[in-house]
Amino acid sequence: MGQTITSATDMISYAGELRRVANRAPATELAQKMQQSANQLEKAAINQVAKAAGPRLGALLDKMV
Repeated sequence: MGQTITSATDMISYAGELRRVANRAPATELAQKMQQSANQLEKAAINQVAKAAGPRLGALLDKMV
């Protein structure tokens, strides 16, 4: 079976790998599915980081803008 990815860094890394493979995939349908998977992994990673930052995230974003 597959391995579970739990860290945000690993999620982003694997999403990038999926995108690279999708760009080389000959089948359009397969490439689209890989792009969708990469998008979902990136969203999950962002959500995980946002939950960890909690209320400090708003203050951080205020400083960045």
